[in-house]
Amino acid sequence: MIYSYIYTAILVIVSLVIQSHSSFDVLRIAGVKPDLLFIVIIYVSYMFGSFYGEITGFLSGILHDSLSNSPLGLMTFPKMALGFIVGMFGRTVIKNNILTILLLLFTASIVKGIFMLFLCYVFHQSLASSVPGVILPEAFYNAILAPPLFYIFDKIYQKEIERESSH
Repeated sequence: MIYSYIYTAILVIVSLVIQSHSSFDVLRIAGVKPDLLFIVIIYVSYMFGSFYGEITGFLSGILHDSLSNSPLGLMTFPKMALGFIVGMFGRTVIKNNILTILLLLFTASIVKGIFMLFLCYVFHQSLASSVPGVILPEAFYNAILAPPLFYIFDKIYQKEIERESSH
């Protein structure tokens, strides 16, 4: 189990570096970058359950908030809440199905965007035009990137997944 914590920490740090560094702006399509950190959180919650997803969402959200200029909690709450929610339902959903993964990431990204809009409104930073301009393209981008990234993550966590399935 300690290896899964180490792998998760490495994935979180790598995705934060890729997301926040300006040299990775080549990943932008139509002005929108994928939320790689969110994809990691959804994978972890989907595969290992709500507690692991919630903790990963909280810690990575706090790290993301500390690196950005946003108010503390703006990126933490949606990531933590969705880590918990996806973890609650992730074990009951058919795993290793590309359509399920696409739908899961698309829906979770839309819900995250709605949470973010609400929190931006609370913090007086909301833009009503961000639904069609940012949330939907990011949701499509996250959904398209999810299956290959989930495949890579499956290879990274392979021994941990085999250990859990044998119990």
